This record gives sequence, structure tokens and C-alpha cells, in this order.
Amino acid sequence: MHLPADKIQRALLTTSSVIKVPLSTTAPSDAIQAPDNYVGFGFETAFINDYANTFTLNLLNSVGKRLGTVPTIRIGGTSGDRVTFDESQEEIKVCIEGDCPIGSAASYILGPSYFDGFKYFEDFGITFQAPLGADLNVSNAEIYVSRAYEQVKDLVAIAIGNEPDLYSTQYGVDYKLGQYVNDSQTIITHVSETLGFDEGDRVFEVLDFASNKPSFDLINVFEDNLYNSTNVKLAAWHWYQLSTDYTTSEELQTYLMNHTAITTHFEPLKSQIAYLKKNDSSISFVLSETGSGTQSSIEIQGGFGAALWCIDFQLYSLSQGVSRVDATHRPAAFHSYWVPDDSAGTINPGPQVRAVWYALPFIADFLGQSPGKVSEIDLQSDTLAAYAIYNSSSNDVSRLAIINLQTWVNGDGSGSSRGSENVSVPVPSGVSSVYVRRLQSAAGAFAMGFDYAGPAENVTWAGEQWSYSIDQGKGHRVEGVSEKETYSVSDGVFEIQIQDSEALSIEF
Repeated sequence: MHLPADKIQRALLTTSSVIKVPLSTTAPSDAIQAPDNYVGFGFETAFINDYANTFTLNLLNSVGKRLGTVPTIRIGGTSGDRVTFDESQEEIKVCIEGDCPIGSAASYILGPSYFDGFKYFEDFGITFQAPLGADLNVSNAEIYVSRAYEQVKDLVAIAIGNEPDLYSTQYGVDYKLGQYVNDSQTIITHVSETLGFDEGDRVFEVLDFASNKPSFDLINVFEDNLYNSTNVKLAAWHWYQLSTDYTTSEELQTYLMNHTAITTHFEPLKSQIAYLKKNDSSISFVLSETGSGTQSSIEIQGGFGAALWCIDFQLYSLSQGVSRVDATHRPAAFHSYWVPDDSAGTINPGPQVRAVWYALPFIADFLGQSPGKVSEIDLQSDTLAAYAIYNSSSNDVSRLAIINLQTWVNGDGSGSSRGSENVSVPVPSGVSSVYVRRLQSAAGAFAMGFDYAGPAENVTWAGEQWSYSIDQGKGHRVEGVSEKETYSVSDGVFEIQIQDSEALSIEF
């Protein structure tokens, strides 16, 4: 449901009893050191050129300047297994079969100009995908990899295929784990010879699985001899929180804006991460393709509720040992954080910044340019989540994030006022005041942002707003919205109110 502008109005806050946040002012022993490039991005293989514009660069740089290094961009996806190359083709790409012309599950012929899109992102780390598919064509994989490699200045990894655990369904064949392992080893060998990689050069990303099939998991793959490859740098998994069509605020609350739904979804990955840590800690575990969902309404997938989900999902994943999360994009995908152009037409209008975007600068600011150690604070709640970050040297707490996932939708006809939670937080000794920055929208969980719905559905992070129509994605301060608030500490604690459908970052 899209909320008409004339039904948006700020509701009065209601208060509740005080919730005490059990914050440790020094880092717990299991706190995870955050990588400086944790916040990543992803563009579907066939559509990289749609993102090669100033609008996209402005958004990427807006996150990058908050991090300790340049972000990583993953170029991959379903289309990446279905591309072929025609040296004489003048067009960037030609869609020949499947869900043409804007779908990921389609087959595309690429022309030489396609690879110019990589040049646009030469200042960023790049992971790109070697085509695999159920019927391995080594020469086709070598052509794509060689052409892409020529344009990449900062190679993070070369991924081998996309979601091979789904090949049996996608290609109508019986594709087993052993074939994937053999195909992966074949590509590693041929690409290493073609590009001059030595044994021990860790440049390959493997798995990129979509599901948790017992026969397709990290442990089985590595036990089946792929572990012996010293060229593997990253083991990747994909994550979409929602796999079914949801539209209502009740479904949003149950399946997306719900901490327990996130942690339950994550549970099967813990054994995979633990295996790598025990057997080869030089291989990092990443979530290389992620999104709020694949089928739900645009207000569910791209709205403000999805931004709050994303913060909780990414920080929880970090606290469990994930090394990077790539926020995935395709112009026609409702879960995209921004739409780069008008190529999807009325299906997904653009260029636009979407409300879900705001999660990324929030997370980047929370981690900072010198990331520390991150730990989840378990509040035993479906709708309230918290994370602390500690200085890597002193182990002192430096920031606290609190996400109120309680769904509130203005103008939904219920007449309910916006609720809130009062929380009490202990602070380190000697601290007399704290600074608070808010991620907020007066329209609530279904807000879509200025570009999609106008000023009534504005979203701001620490008083900043992003818009294609206003600033080309550079970001600007919004008059009347504070960057940060100062709160006094009394007897070693401070109390603060957090609205339903809001997130806070607190600096000590």
C-alpha cells in the first residue's frame, strides 16, 4: 500500500516503562573486529552499465567517505551465468531469451562496450563473476574473465558461478555437489593459467549458494576436496529475508521487521562460519547477494521498514563473523536501495533514492573510519535490537545502536498513535553526556522517501537526506532536523525515548 500524502501527519508519542539495556562498557571476549569494508554493494551482471553514472557514484562515495576504505562492488548474479560474447556486436548487450529485457534470469549477448562499465568503478574494489551454469563452457568463462580483468584496478575476487544449488531447477538437469566442485576446480585452474595467478594467490570466491540444502553447504563442499585449493579467498552465501509475496503491515512485522526472524534465518550459517574459522581462517565468509525480498510489494521491499531490517540484519551478521555484506541491485528490483535510471519504466520508476538506502550510511557511520569490535546486546525482544562497538585498542565502548522494529504506519486507517520505548543505558565512568543521531521518518515503516512519494514520506539520517531530484545523490542537510542531540548522564546512566519504527546511534 502506498500512503497518500494527505494522510501523513506526525502522531504524538506514547510512553512505556523503562527498558534497561545491559551494555558492557568494555568489550566482551567474543566481540568481532569489524572489517573496514564491511558495507558492500552488488550490481547484477547484465546491468552494470545502468549504474555507470554520476548518480550512482555520488551514493557510493557518500558511504565510502564514512568507511575506513573504499567499498567493494560485486558484479554477479543469475544473468552472469548466462552471458556470452560477440566481438562484432555494437550494442552493449542484447537479450535473446528468458525474462527480457530487464530480468536477471535471461540470456544476454555482450558486446565489447559492455566492459566499459567496469571503468566507471575503477576507484572501488571489485568482485566479478566467472560464468558457470549447469553446462560449463570454459572458453566463454575465460573470455568474460579476461575482458573484465583488463578493466579492474582493484580486484577483490573472481567468483565462480551463481547459486549452483539451484541449477537443477533452473536448467532442468540433475546438478550435484560433486559436479560443482569439479567445475569450480576447472575454472580455478584455467583462469589462473590465463591471468598468471600462482598457487597460493587467494583470488577466488566460491559457493555463492542461495539456500540451505543439506547436500549444498560449505562444509560438504570443502570436505569434498575444494578445501585443498589454496586459491580460495572468499566463501559466499546469498540472503533474501522474504521469499513470499507480503503486503500488509502485520506481515511486515512478522517476517521482516522482526529480530527473531532474522536470527532464525541466520542459524544455519553459524556452522559454516565456524568451520572456516577452525579449518582455514584465511578464507572469509561473505554475504555477496542480499535483499529484503524478491516478490513482495515495493513498500515492503524498498520502504523505511526495510531500512530498519537492513541495519539489524547487517549488524547481527557482523556480530556472528560475516566479513562483508553486499547490498544488491538491479534496476527492476523492488529491493534496490536506489534505481539508477529509467530502464525499468513504470515497473520500478527511476532515477530514485529509496527509503531502504538510509540503512547504509547509518551502518557506515556506526562502524566509522576506524572500525572497532562489534557485539550484539541481546534484549530478548522481537522488536528491539541493540549493538555496541568498542575501541579495538582500549576495548572501551564507543557507540551503541538501538533499532526499534515495532511497526508503525501513519495513515493506515487504524487511528493508532505512534508508540515508543524508553530505554536506560549505562555509560563509562567519567562520561557526563552522550550524542544521539536518529534515523527517522514521520510517515513510519511504509515511507518510500522523497523521490518516490514526495516530502510527506521524507526519511532522514542525522538530519541528512538523499535524493536524485534534489542533489543527484550527494546528500544534503534538511532544515529543522537536527544532526545530533545531546543527552546528560545522571548517576552513570542516561535515558532516551526511541519511537516505533526508528533507529538511534549513540556516541559516548
